[in-house]
Amino acid sequence: MRINRRTIAITGLRDIIERRIPVLVASSHQSGPVVCLTACLHGDEVGGTAIVHDVFAHLRQHGLRRGTVYAYPLVNSMGFENASRYITSDGEDLNRCFPGDARGSLGHRIARRLFDTIVQASPDLVIDLHNDWIRSVPYLLLDPPGEYRNKALYRRVLELARGTGVLLVEDSDVFDRHCNTLAGALIAEGVAAFTLEAGGSFAVVEEGVAEGARAVLSTLAMLGMIEGGLPAVAPPANDTPLRYTDQPLCTTSGLARFAVSPGEEIAAGQLLATVYSAFGSTEEQIRASGPGFVLGVEDHARVLPGRAVVAIAEHA
Repeated sequence: MRINRRTIAITGLRDIIERRIPVLVASSHQSGPVVCLTACLHGDEVGGTAIVHDVFAHLRQHGLRRGTVYAYPLVNSMGFENASRYITSDGEDLNRCFPGDARGSLGHRIARRLFDTIVQASPDLVIDLHNDWIRSVPYLLLDPPGEYRNKALYRRVLELARGTGVLLVEDSDVFDRHCNTLAGALIAEGVAAFTLEAGGSFAVVEEGVAEGARAVLSTLAMLGMIEGGLPAVAPPANDTPLRYTDQPLCTTSGLARFAVSPGEEIAAGQLLATVYSAFGSTEEQIRASGPGFVLGVEDHARVLPGRAVVAIAEHA
């Protein structure tokens, strides 16, 4: 097995500063599946970068039986430097720019360059690594069945997703060919892809990184690229994806105190959080609209009307 390093030039600003995306490539001497890992598309979500580091540390120690693993550990270097989700100060979200436009905004140009590079590698699977709220559990986001070109692609993605051993959740994000996520754009191109949300953002949450690396390695083992996987420590992957929801939203402002924790199974009508005024009186009680699992809770105790305060994987 060989591990190589290289970079991809992305901005074209040679007379000012040329930005590059680092690339790690692990290649077996035996042909086989191709898997791509992307991380830090949102500059404040650094856990994915650590997951890439740990996956490649495992490959260096134990080897790669067959195939190739491409990893892009720090896609949004500008956001990373500024501890920001976005690319630049204008608030452009790179993970809403795919498949991108070579003549578009900076975000769309970077997206197009990365998208074309990934597609040219003819991957069997792309895993986009992200982080959620600081207090959250790992889960895997799948595009809804209607976004797939054919049922065979959806079945293949679902099969690979189950192999991670992570809770499966159907994404409810934007689906627009002019404003799409990386995973969504790849699915539209006929490439198997999903998003892994592994622990909190801003800092390296070691529990989330360990579970994310385990999920990736389990997938590589399922594809016969490495020897064996690692046992899951999160809730087992479900056969049918649950529905992501951040409802109900908060309708008042004040101090939130949560009655549930990430990873907890909940029932319809269960108390999720109570919002208190400055005097300690109850302003609002937020209750679950249906049964499911708590994925994460708001980072800040201060809540405002219209804010999402709990993320839930809800049973259909």
